[in-house]
Amino acid sequence: MDKPKCKYGSECYQKNPVHKEKYAHPATSTNDINSSIVPVAQASTSSSDSQDTSCASNQITDVENQMKQVMRYKRPSTPEKEYDNEEEDGSKHEYHGIKRQRYRLPKIPIDIGMMNDLYDPQIEFSKQSEYNELCEDPVKFIKYKFLVAMPSCFYVFWEFCKEQAKNMNTKPEDVLLQIGLKMVGPFDVLADKFKGVTIHEPGDYLRHWRFFYDPPEFQTVIVKKDTGIHYGYWRDDPDNTDGLVASNDVSKGCEFKIVGENLFDALMHYLDEKSNITPFNKQNTSAMKKNIEAYCHTKGILLKCNDKQNIRNKLIVCKTFHKAGLVVPYDRKKDVGYRPLLESDSKLRIILSKFDKVDRTTDKKNFEEAMRELQSIITAANLAVDECDFGTALELALDLFCHGSKSLHEIMKPLFYTGYSMVKRPQYIAIIKSHLDKRSEGTKLDLLAHE
Repeated sequence: MDKPKCKYGSECYQKNPVHKEKYAHPATSTNDINSSIVPVAQASTSSSDSQDTSCASNQITDVENQMKQVMRYKRPSTPEKEYDNEEEDGSKHEYHGIKRQRYRLPKIPIDIGMMNDLYDPQIEFSKQSEYNELCEDPVKFIKYKFLVAMPSCFYVFWEFCKEQAKNMNTKPEDVLLQIGLKMVGPFDVLADKFKGVTIHEPGDYLRHWRFFYDPPEFQTVIVKKDTGIHYGYWRDDPDNTDGLVASNDVSKGCEFKIVGENLFDALMHYLDEKSNITPFNKQNTSAMKKNIEAYCHTKGILLKCNDKQNIRNKLIVCKTFHKAGLVVPYDRKKDVGYRPLLESDSKLRIILSKFDKVDRTTDKKNFEEAMRELQSIITAANLAVDECDFGTALELALDLFCHGSKSLHEIMKPLFYTGYSMVKRPQYIAIIKSHLDKRSEGTKLDLLAHE
């Protein structure tokens, strides 16, 4: 009876004699490499008997070069426990003096169970009576519909707006209109705007005021009217309530900037740098600044404090294209949790630019040609996941997302699902899935606009 083939072939690093006895180790052929690295492009070209042999030779050379890149990127061999070998004790394996277990990804799509776990609580409130009950508890509504908890400063800011509204004889949600801002997203819940409206699908709530370049880590709460400038909370983890606030102008691209540690910082940032001061609104702007400073002084709220930002800056493993930085579990002493991408940012941008005018469904030839260069980077990122460096897959996924080409949506989804699953952030899987399913451009992103 033939032995089953070891998936590492002649490159296998296992020294255990039981492993050698149990598995065959044939040399990996060029055809095997070609089938595992190059995407479907081969199927459409190899069917012709008149295929140019010189092109085939060049193609094999390209594949070999890709494999050399990937192997150069690979960490030193990581001991892998043989799950079906009872004689092998995984606890004895070490990697550079530390224990390091390889991960096996599930064979079913990893998002299926997580989608159910996250959506079931929303489906529970799908009937009108239960939905009405949920609307009476804003904290619970936000948690179930947006999958995140709000920082304490969110509710303090709402109290500030209620206080200002009394003096201005207006509604709390309209207090900022005089300076050109609109409170949106979870503020719509506090303003009771979700009461008595049509019940939507779970994904619709996750897209409520989600701009084109907003990653799952960002949640919009304030927008400048009729523009792409928006402010919101930045959470590296969906359960984080530190209150870090960031801003983006979608009309200028994907870059985000952390502007403070609470919503009052965001408002001051807007008044100082983004508001259009005219003789007609100068008085309102000055009055708003004074009111913010007085309220924060009374409540003991620090403005322009950098303590939380400084702590976060030390945890950033890479900037990504959005420039706000990626924070994932990372052991710097053991160098486990993240490694850089196979290519530099500048090289990756050049590769991704080839997807800008390519439609995956109608222009398969050019799409597959562009994928040849990207595939080795994806393969290396998946290899990093296999060796516990989960942040690498997320960095690549976020870079593809920030590039903005919709032809890359199906390419980035597995990277997002795997990365967020491994760092235990399943809420972000639901958010990115909903966003990519209907990724809208422009500024008309209000779920309630047509109610």
